Amino acid sequence: MKLIERPLYLRQLEGLINTPDIKIITGIRRSGKSKLLGAFSDYIVKTDATANIIYIDLTKIKFEHLKEYHALNDYIEEKYRDGVNNYLMIDEVQLCEKFELAIIVCTQMKIRYLSHRLECFSSEQ
Repeated sequence: MKLIERPLYLRQLEGLINTPDIKIITGIRRSGKSKLLGAFSDYIVKTDATANIIYIDLTKIKFEHLKEYHALNDYIEEKYRDGVNNYLMIDEVQLCEKFELAIIVCTQMKIRYLSHRLECFSSEQ
């Protein structure tokens, strides 16, 4: 399958860096939300050499244990680094019941939060 670049959406995300809001990428299934999340992560790496990106894909077995919000919270706190910009990116965050309780901690820690949610808050883009 050919990857369709989404430069407009990527530029919109780039323009939101350093804003306090939580960013959520929404859209229909298989529309490239995960790829956009990855492209944004790559952009951050290129533009902020000291950035700490906490990238979690809840569809991967590696992160299966983080589907419980206490474990998600502990993992985020463990990965957080003082003195640098921290970015939290969670693919399929809706798979973690009560994820918003862990995210509250993130906002207190001043982590920039970006998530991708396929089903829960989907809208056609």
